[in-house]
Amino acid sequence: MRWPSAWLAGCSCAALLAGCGGHAAAPPPKPPRIPPAVAQQLAADADAVAALSGCSGHDAAMKLQRDTIAAISRVPGRYREQLMGAANELAARVPACPPPPEKKPEDHGHGHGHGHGKHKKHGGGDD
Repeated sequence: MRWPSAWLAGCSCAALLAGCGGHAAAPPPKPPRIPPAVAQQLAADADAVAALSGCSGHDAAMKLQRDTIAAISRVPGRYREQLMGAANELAARVPACPPPPEKKPEDHGHGHGHGHGKHKKHGGGDD
């Protein structure tokens, strides 16, 4: 047998014995979880934003951002930056609706609204 072949065979046997041997490797630790109540609230907020289009989703996006800020201390550290960044980006991307145009006072053909109500007589008649 040549040296590289013997080395490869030896490594294969060692790997096989390590995988099948008496001590199995411990399973990897489970990733930290976001508390269910927090996850449900933020998911409901996100669904509300997704259900609306354009500026009508602005208030829902702002609520998602506020709720994320309020809950961030209960979120595992490895998810905080990504979650907060996504909420901030969404709040910034959904524009606020412009305010409705101001209604102008109705003009009934009497000029600038003067003289409504009482009418004065101009002339020298008996009162």
